[in-house]
Amino acid sequence: MYIKEIISLIEAYAPLKLQASFDNSGLLCGDPERVLTSILLCIDVTEEVVKEAIDKGHNLIISHHPLIFSGLKHITPATGINPGTPKTFHCHRQ
Repeated sequence: MYIKEIISLIEAYAPLKLQASFDNSGLLCGDPERVLTSILLCIDVTEEVVKEAIDKGHNLIISHHPLIFSGLKHITPATGINPGTPKTFHCHRQ
């Protein structure tokens, strides 16, 4: 299964059009074309959560609160990464 497939399943259950006007839902960081290895669920994405995901081999983090809430809306291979973006936000291509 690819990351885009699990995202499609989630969005079929909870369509993006139902999000609040101030919310930022959907894939915010990463490559939807990557093969899904495993998922880490959390409330907030923190440095510790990212470290746990890397250490345990998860390549998708699903959080209740968005990683990026205002201003910057998403980070993907297509958009690139601002050099000033905190380390936690960096998306890895492997």
